[in-house]
Amino acid sequence: MCQTDPRNGDRILFSSSRARRPHDNVPAPSSTPQTGQACIICQGNTTGVIDVAGLSEGFTFINKNLYPVLYPFEAGRTGGDACDDDTSPQGCEVRGLHFLQWTSSLHDRDWHNMPLADCTVVMRRLAALEGKLLLDSEDLFPSAESWDDRPGHHGFVLIIKNYGRLVGGSLAHGHQQIMFSSILPRRIRDDWRFEQERGETFSTYMLRENPAEFLVRDYGAALLLVPYFMRRPYDMLLLVKDVRRKHLHELTGAEIAAVAQGWHDAILAIRTIMPEIGREIAYNVVTHNGPGAGLYFEFLPYVQEIGGAEHLGLFICQGNPKSAAAQIRECLKQP
Repeated sequence: MCQTDPRNGDRILFSSSRARRPHDNVPAPSSTPQTGQACIICQGNTTGVIDVAGLSEGFTFINKNLYPVLYPFEAGRTGGDACDDDTSPQGCEVRGLHFLQWTSSLHDRDWHNMPLADCTVVMRRLAALEGKLLLDSEDLFPSAESWDDRPGHHGFVLIIKNYGRLVGGSLAHGHQQIMFSSILPRRIRDDWRFEQERGETFSTYMLRENPAEFLVRDYGAALLLVPYFMRRPYDMLLLVKDVRRKHLHELTGAEIAAVAQGWHDAILAIRTIMPEIGREIAYNVVTHNGPGAGLYFEFLPYVQEIGGAEHLGLFICQGNPKSAAAQIRECLKQP
């Protein structure tokens, strides 16, 4: 079930099964040395694999989430109420699927320490799954929210990455989450509203307006930058330059490679800087695809807690975009 906060449109999904997830991404007690826990992924305790692709070492694979946030239709069931602008206390029923993409079968490999060619393979398989879900799942979502600019698409694909216990990452083995949903979260609805009100995508605006001194790296087809409205130190955006792109599966080979390199660099910088400033490694990656976005990704390291002011919508950032961008650039120069 889904409820909507009538104040700002935030969507809340109720999924009690998530509380039963195993958690191995926790620090060892200070009185004992770090020994690590057995990784259930390395042990092969997963659901059936639906996609696999070889890497220079090991392989990347996708399977169904054992503790899904979203579920498909019950047998023989169709229809149902859509959640478009529904803020009533009754809420609405949400349907979907939940997958996991394991970046590498090798436990100590993830975006930050894999060859760029391997990162490109991982991103290509992620794009293939997104396209398969959006284009070949008409029967699953006859009542999904409708948007004028998605002909042939069914439902919405939400792609995130959580790493670290402080930001919801329960497993240390590097992975991405892919949720196929009949509804959109508020942030992506905000992208759509931005385009409706301003006549351009958010990516178009940022490529034009963000100060050049906040640029981290130019990949030809994409830009990695620190936004001028940085809410927390070292927040980054990765923008695809062709603002006509709205989904991963629409990208060319060169664009896929540029996005993969951006993920590699942003996550490498986060994992390098956080220990240097005395923070436990924890970060989120959020994909903005679909209506209004263009196509861009947010990299959000957990370097500062949320306080009461933030809960009121006033973010107090313990840093500034210019120095953060300079520090990230310097970090990425190191071998």
